[in-house]
Amino acid sequence: MFLACLSSFHPSLSVRAHEAPARAGHKEGERTVDIETDFFAGRHGYLHTGVGVLVNLKDQQRVGLTYHTVREQSGESFFPSLGAEYTRKFADGLELELFSFGYFPVERQHAWAVGARAQKGFEVSEHLTLTPFFGPTWAKVRAYDEAADAARDIEHVMLFGGLTFSFQPVEVSIFGSQSFFSRDPRGLETRVDLEEMTHFASYENNDGFARNSVGTEINLTATSWFGVSARYAAVFFPDEPVLHSAGVVARFAIGERFSIFAGPQWLRGGARSNNLVAAGFSVSF
Repeated sequence: MFLACLSSFHPSLSVRAHEAPARAGHKEGERTVDIETDFFAGRHGYLHTGVGVLVNLKDQQRVGLTYHTVREQSGESFFPSLGAEYTRKFADGLELELFSFGYFPVERQHAWAVGARAQKGFEVSEHLTLTPFFGPTWAKVRAYDEAADAARDIEHVMLFGGLTFSFQPVEVSIFGSQSFFSRDPRGLETRVDLEEMTHFASYENNDGFARNSVGTEINLTATSWFGVSARYAAVFFPDEPVLHSAGVVARFAIGERFSIFAGPQWLRGGARSNNLVAAGFSVSF
């Protein structure tokens, strides 16, 4: 969930398969390194921190590494994860992303996953571009069954897709997901974050076995030094109330290679309800 701000698609934290804008001070095709950190804090001692590194290579290729750790309440364990991503844009405009992530064993829970995402832009007019995207994610999860006080293995396949409308300086994305499981996920607990599965900031700080979801993100690049993103997702679980996740992030560029961002996030839906504050920075070399 890191370095998405480097993409014109999401000013949030993650390496993304979406096209990154040219950085001031960098020439087209030049190798660059971008580093971004993030921090979330919420009620009940919720903490989420992370760092990501994105390297832009030649021939429209990028590789990235991410690390983050999450604690849901004071006194509970931190759950760390590590991810890797590779993206390439082809001559015909098709862009492909391959990614993988894993959660280290904590409290009898762990997971690893692989996924792919493809997208391609179509210019409808001089001012409008439509970009459909779609891809699957497969996760092998060791979850915790609280009723039986035992660990359970479950496989999770998520199909995720949507459409982006680009009419600069605004981008609007609508998307949704549908999941399939190797066993009934009711009663099973996992810390796998849905942002890791979808690569959209609307799902950040939401974990669990979601059956399906819908969401949207709106990004406005107001000036060369200021941008804002608003996002929302409704997540449907098999045995829990619908989770509503909404947030706003403002980003400020300070010079050519440094920027900061901050904003609130609201989670509403039974025991998952929380109010969070996000902050972080990114630097480009």
